[in-house]
Amino acid sequence: MRQPLIALLCLAPLFSGCIAAAAGVGAGILISQEGVDNNTYVAQLPHDVKLAWSSVKTTLSQTSLKPIDTRDDLRTATADVDGAKVTVVVEAFDIDKSVVRVSARKLGISNGEIAKMVFDRIVSNLDG
Repeated sequence: MRQPLIALLCLAPLFSGCIAAAAGVGAGILISQEGVDNNTYVAQLPHDVKLAWSSVKTTLSQTSLKPIDTRDDLRTATADVDGAKVTVVVEAFDIDKSVVRVSARKLGISNGEIAKMVFDRIVSNLDG
């Protein structure tokens, strides 16, 4: 009677690991779906990452009525634009090239209109 109980207790950590692994796989699927959002605008720009990052911060400051939140170490900025949470990420692509990624969420739902508006302003300010 005790042997089956001891055997089950010895096997319990193995089953909990399987459950944790299954939960990790499920989380991976959610992350990849979030990354493939049709309402996220991405562009490779012929500008240095430092110039692109400073232009993004300036554009967001002019577009948002509230202060923007920036993470200079990650080159990520978040702003409130027309009631939507707009997130902009700037990445270095090459020596004189950068990638800008803009997404917006309003009431928890992706908002392509606001993301495109902010994206167009960023690109316009960089090119003009």
